[in-house]
Amino acid sequence: MKVKTDKKSDGGVLAYFLLKEDKIPADVLKLGKISKDEFEGKLGKTYSTATLGKMKAKRILLVGLGSKKDFEPDFVRRAAGTAVRYCKSMKCPKLSIALPKIPKVSAKSTAQFITEGAILSNYKFMELKTKKEDYFDVSQASILTSDKSAEDGVKTGMVLAEAQNYTREIDEYPANLMTPRKVAEIAKQLSKKNKKISVTVFDEKAMKKKGMNALLGVASGSAEPPKLVILEYNKGKKNLPLYGLVGKGITFDSGGISLKPSKNMHEMKYDKTGAIVVLGTMKAVAELNLPIRVMAALALTENMPDGKAQKPGDVVKAYGGKTIEVLNTDAEGRLVLADALAYVAEKNPKAIIDVATLTGAIVVALGKHAIGLFSTDAKLAKLLEESGKRTHERVWRFPLWKEYAEMMKSEIADIKNISGTGEAGSITAAVFLKEFIGDAKWAHLDIAGVMDIKNNHPYLEKGASGTGVRLLTEALQFISKK
Repeated sequence: MKVKTDKKSDGGVLAYFLLKEDKIPADVLKLGKISKDEFEGKLGKTYSTATLGKMKAKRILLVGLGSKKDFEPDFVRRAAGTAVRYCKSMKCPKLSIALPKIPKVSAKSTAQFITEGAILSNYKFMELKTKKEDYFDVSQASILTSDKSAEDGVKTGMVLAEAQNYTREIDEYPANLMTPRKVAEIAKQLSKKNKKISVTVFDEKAMKKKGMNALLGVASGSAEPPKLVILEYNKGKKNLPLYGLVGKGITFDSGGISLKPSKNMHEMKYDKTGAIVVLGTMKAVAELNLPIRVMAALALTENMPDGKAQKPGDVVKAYGGKTIEVLNTDAEGRLVLADALAYVAEKNPKAIIDVATLTGAIVVALGKHAIGLFSTDAKLAKLLEESGKRTHERVWRFPLWKEYAEMMKSEIADIKNISGTGEAGSITAAVFLKEFIGDAKWAHLDIAGVMDIKNNHPYLEKGASGTGVRLLTEALQFISKK
């Protein structure tokens, strides 16, 4: 979808987003009186009518934003999603949206939120369908305004939404089509398109030489070779501050020898989401041309049962020398992240953020509505909380008290990969990761609850969500402005 600013509607559907306190536009009232029973501006409620040739637009759509006191920025994205879906139902390829005036929200931000909602809601994964005639695409959305700042909002919104859709598409592919090798190829393609991103791929031989035995242990049961993909944005520009991103990329997780139940195991194609979110974030950061350096590490492998697979009770030495007792092979994400985190940490970044579908326990704690946040630094945690509010990719912070670290001590190695108590599973996973960050400021985002959409959503289709791309990019944007 192409999004632009314009001064007049170019036909198709013309949408107005209205707060309960707003008056219905005069040109709409010319078409006929609208009673409060038909439309009163309640959040998500709509009213539509044909113009019968009285206006250039063929149809008018009103979408409610709710009352001023209850307003949240995400309501604008939701309204844009509603408008796009209405256009699809009418088989109308063009949509115009009058830029609403919202107290305490700039025209630039409002235009950005409209753009995000429109592009995200227009996307549906169709790559593996042989017949695509049932899918209707809205080709153009125009935001009607004379405010020049809205153009910048549209540009930013397009970068963020397209990066999220890029992530959704890659993440949706099943494990037979999206292997560690394939993800590495896609990273190289991204580098070719944007010269500010460089890529280095460590294969099995290189990882063995470096002593990345935690990642290699997880990979030992798979016929698919593992990869550690290192992407660097603005590499070599020593005058710019360096930040690190690390993503868990298990392209399929069977649980290994500690085999998962078969029900819904197909969803374990989404266990690569952390790495793909990091990849999408690098795309957005480069397109926004942020004045920082970013090093990203994608830890990629399958976790499969095999005669050569890692066994419960095995001990491996991670990158940097720490020994890990593997008590459960289905707690593999923290193992691959251990090597990747330690590698990035030794480059001395200002901060490291890792992203992972790490624990089922976070879904029990927060459901499908928030990301679990764990951090060693209050300012970094606050930044992610504020970025989460603005992007509606919300986070909730958990403690990292020393008592939880005590639970992860091993009798025969430095650390074990599960506590064995069944308690505080998300927290103990986070304190495990904390062992590999050195002195870096660090945040861990457990996105297991938000990796996919299962129920109706205002602007995301069912399937891979891409949640985390806008959150991370927003945080890095703020950092770069400082």
